[in-house]
Amino acid sequence: MRLQFAMAVARLSAFLSKVLLKKSGETIAGRVLLILCPDAISLLAKDRKVILVSATNGKTSTTRALAGFMATAGTVTTSKTGSNLSRGVASALMNKSEYAVLEVDELHLPVVAAATNPQAILLLNLTRDQLHRMHEVKRVADRWREIASKTSAAIVIDVDDPFLNYVVTGAKQAIRVSFGGAAGKHPDGAVCPSCGEYLDWDGGLYSCKCGLSNHYSDKKFDAGVSSAALRNEILANVVAEHFGVPWHEVDPAMLERKVSKNIGGADCSIRLTKNPASWREALRGVTGDKVILILNAREVDGIDTSWLWDVDFSSLRGKSVFVTGERGMDLSYRLHVQGVENECVAEFNSAVSHFTGSVEVLAAYTAFHGLVG
Repeated sequence: MRLQFAMAVARLSAFLSKVLLKKSGETIAGRVLLILCPDAISLLAKDRKVILVSATNGKTSTTRALAGFMATAGTVTTSKTGSNLSRGVASALMNKSEYAVLEVDELHLPVVAAATNPQAILLLNLTRDQLHRMHEVKRVADRWREIASKTSAAIVIDVDDPFLNYVVTGAKQAIRVSFGGAAGKHPDGAVCPSCGEYLDWDGGLYSCKCGLSNHYSDKKFDAGVSSAALRNEILANVVAEHFGVPWHEVDPAMLERKVSKNIGGADCSIRLTKNPASWREALRGVTGDKVILILNAREVDGIDTSWLWDVDFSSLRGKSVFVTGERGMDLSYRLHVQGVENECVAEFNSAVSHFTGSVEVLAAYTAFHGLVG
């Protein structure tokens, strides 16, 4: 009775949020539901096949793709907006379904996994992000490792990430997927997360005298798979395959957080870039000569921008580059030190006014959502 009452009030809250505030209503619904019924997630997850997806980068797009794969096997509920905290999970579970494919924030994964008793957990990657909240990568890896040692879920990982390999060392059921080290050396993987000794790296292959290594895996795919989007597509398919779902081919571009939009007469290709790993991936995809970079440092962006010095921006040399955002000066100076000529302006509209035709925009989290709506 309490759960049904809480759901009714939550749905009313969502309705009012949509009508009065023009919001999605998803976050407020989950928040109200958990206030009125704190154990709502565990109650709603019963008798469902739950799949959790977590990572530093690629959670939202990969969850969306995996939900589509699973929809060929039965009804699926998932967060339509990418709300990945406990309130987003609670809101998604309010919808009846056979499967629940849920994106989960890295720090919320332990709580959500304990409450939902998942059948599978997909871990895509683990790198530095929002240092004021996450701290070092090892901190998150230790939390995930504790989950892995307790759950009976099948945990699917990219074993080329040494932190994920460390996470599943004590797992009851793990599916280690390798791409032959195609992604290269992990930017935060100088030392072994298991024993603290220096890892021996040979390209994207690593090993440690304690035994941690990606020389062995349960499934191995083409070593030429260097695109993070394509790797995520394969990992999502491995999870779906675990449930007997046939392999699905998708356009890797659909797994990138990229939106095309005409702004001020320029055709802008806007890509989300929120941490060192996503900036590196985005910079590899810049093919044009007209580029706008936007850097903010609000709570969800990560207030510490020291990571800028860990990203190689040399590929932008010779291009027409404009920089803006609340921390645009930080980024502009970083580019200057690396020999990338750029102009720092106060507003995005000022930057885009210098261009016509196609422009590539790399935008921090809050800037991205501000531009694409």
